[in-house]
Amino acid sequence: MTAGIVAITVPDSDAELPELAAWLRGEDALRGRVQVFDAVVVGVSSNSAGVFCRSLFAWLLRCQARVSLKVKRSGAAEELELDCGAASDAEQVLFAVQGFLDQP
Repeated sequence: MTAGIVAITVPDSDAELPELAAWLRGEDALRGRVQVFDAVVVGVSSNSAGVFCRSLFAWLLRCQARVSLKVKRSGAAEELELDCGAASDAEQVLFAVQGFLDQP
């Protein structure tokens, strides 16, 4: 299991960052792993990526927002960048994040 961090930005709406952070902190698997800076930063693993994606997309459906994600794997220089918003993106984003975190 590989760990990493996800930085979430909400283009043109920094006011929504604290709301998103509070929403994600409601998930037991993410509690203690969510911080707010100029982005919402979440510590994830390939195991908790599913909880993260489900919670993120539930918030996106509620707020009708789009977000940008930057995923960085622990100990690696590469980053994965994704833009998402529609519920139809959820499975694709989950597979992308899990696949990226699980790379050797």
